[in-house]
Amino acid sequence: MKPIRVVLAGAGNCASSFSQFVAQAQADPAATPPGLMCRSVGGYLLSDVRVVAAFDVDATKVGRSLSDAFATPVVSATAFVPLGADGDSPVLPAPVLDGLAGPLGGVVQPADAAQDARPEDVTKALIELEADVLVIMLPTGASRAIRMFADAALAAGIAVVNATPEELARDEALCRRFADAGVVILGDDLRSHLGATTLHTALLELLLSRGLVPSSTYQLNVGGNTDFLNLADPTRSASKFTSKANALRAAGMDDASIAAGPTGFIRHLADTKVCFLNITATSVLGSEVKIDVKLTVEDSPNAAGVIANAVRAARLATDRALSGAVNDACALLFKSPPRGLPEGEARAAFLGFVS
Repeated sequence: MKPIRVVLAGAGNCASSFSQFVAQAQADPAATPPGLMCRSVGGYLLSDVRVVAAFDVDATKVGRSLSDAFATPVVSATAFVPLGADGDSPVLPAPVLDGLAGPLGGVVQPADAAQDARPEDVTKALIELEADVLVIMLPTGASRAIRMFADAALAAGIAVVNATPEELARDEALCRRFADAGVVILGDDLRSHLGATTLHTALLELLLSRGLVPSSTYQLNVGGNTDFLNLADPTRSASKFTSKANALRAAGMDDASIAAGPTGFIRHLADTKVCFLNITATSVLGSEVKIDVKLTVEDSPNAAGVIANAVRAARLATDRALSGAVNDACALLFKSPPRGLPEGEARAAFLGFVS
């Protein structure tokens, strides 16, 4: 298959883990590494992906290679494997806009080139890189910067995977623009491979399948990477709470019974995420069932497993001349797709799409 040329908007933790996952696949294309849900997506293997560049604003990353950028102190994702040839790809400057608003401004110094960068520079670079897919992995709440990247990709005619909670694929007006231009957009907000929301919705659907009635639930998440630092600011985390509620609503909960989202930054956890999950449900004769779960994962590899499917699905949708938001590809991979589905239906739709 022709290589899928991927550009990353954001050279942080998730970008590091995804690039490593691609490098692992490139080193042994015949293998099926743990966590790869679909070895083939419409004939595309993960080894067909090439990470050709990333955009960032951090002075310690801009102008350096991906390998060097991922080795900076602000990146806490574990380095499991070397990046190989893609590690030499450049980190290009992006306009700062609102990307460093909130707590991130205290730990990231913007590069001079990023201060001077313009949206049209992003579009120009995407065209010159002959990119196929842009993956947006900017900080939650950076609405202007996220939408700038979506507009730049649309102008360049390049498919978008929106890994953030910002509503792009759910924005009907934006999706009409993508559809009219013949460009694919997938989103919104990655549903981690086996993360808090994936486990939460699976448990809710199990209860419902046995005839139980969930009455209340909460999901409390803490971590120590820059994502959790950013989310410690309530003005930045609001869309994350909305996205998680969308996912739980699709699984059968009503809004009044949901409390789910990031609840704390604990620096020494680094890229570890800890989830405390509770569900209360009514069973036979009004008896009560309570589930309490603690889930501990490394956050960024958990995201990489989903991005591995999303970039190939975006390329496959483009090959099939689809455009706008493609819900058969979105419902399984994202917390807040255009139309939410229960996990079983979403998985069947995705597998049908990629077969």
